[in-house]
Amino acid sequence: MNKGFTLSEILITLGIVGIVAVLTVPGVMRNYQNRLYTAQLEKIYAQLSDAAQAIMTDEHVDNFYETTAGGALNAECLTNGNCTQGLGYFFNNYLKTVKKNCANGDDKCVFTDNTTYKTVGGDNVNGLANQYCIQTVTGASVCGFYNNDNKCLSMVVDVNGLAQPNVVGRDIFSMDMHKNGSISDYNSSCVDNAKGCLANACTTGSGSTYNAACGCLNSVIDAGWKMEY
Repeated sequence: MNKGFTLSEILITLGIVGIVAVLTVPGVMRNYQNRLYTAQLEKIYAQLSDAAQAIMTDEHVDNFYETTAGGALNAECLTNGNCTQGLGYFFNNYLKTVKKNCANGDDKCVFTDNTTYKTVGGDNVNGLANQYCIQTVTGASVCGFYNNDNKCLSMVVDVNGLAQPNVVGRDIFSMDMHKNGSISDYNSSCVDNAKGCLANACTTGSGSTYNAACGCLNSVIDAGWKMEY
């Protein structure tokens, strides 16, 4: 005679399945999200690298800082968006954008307050006030400023714009543009072959968005474009 399962056996089985799901699904989702963030990071990293090579080719130089992009913003860039030189010119003309000069105003693409961005541990990170920022067609927000006497372009990338989690080392990374068009982690001073912050500095930074994210790009690249922290 065929025997079926009793109601109690079915309920016990469903209970076990439920417990396993509760224990495993959050980890699976977190791994999926991390892979998504790293894929988005790799894409915008490549786009910035290609853009640097493109402007150098167009202007027939082998030093990014000898191009029209290699200098301070012109005054009109922040007031009316007429960027004729500096990082505004570079971002606007060599990246495919949907928003320009979007650090402030109703149509912003980044946060300027000091409470939205967080570290992995949940500490506050300073916002991106007084930055020139754009948003690309892929949804990434890119901001930048020149330091080292206008010889080093440093950038913060939020790979998914205003969308959460807005956590440095998850969807927010900082980087430098070198004169040969290569990109390193932040705090390299754009010195030849300098890699910037060490990977083990990732998730331990604080203060500015740039400093807080320092080391996270190297951590992801060193792990083969994986987020292992």
